[in-house]
Amino acid sequence: MEAKIKEKLKERIKSKAISIGINSTIRAAKKDELDFIVYASNISEDMLRSISELKIKTVEYEGDSEVLSIACSKSFNISVLGIKK
Repeated sequence: MEAKIKEKLKERIKSKAISIGINSTIRAAKKDELDFIVYASNISEDMLRSISELKIKTVEYEGDSEVLSIACSKSFNISVLGIKK
C-alpha cells in the first residue's frame, strides 16, 4: 500500500471519518461520500465483486481483517472500510 494512502487512513481513523463494514461502505459510496475503499486481503469473492462494481478507487490492505481492525483500534475484525471525503 502506498505510504500516502496509509497516512490518509491513519488521519481519517483519528478523526472518525471512516465507514466500517461492507453495507455502510457501499451506502456511503453510492451517496458519493467516500474518497476510496480499503479492503482486507482475506475478503470473500462476493464482497470483492460488490465493491469492484462501485465507481470508486479501491485499495487492498496488506493484512487480513484482523490486522486491519488493529490498525483501526477496533476490537472486531474489519473486512472493508471507506475513507470519507
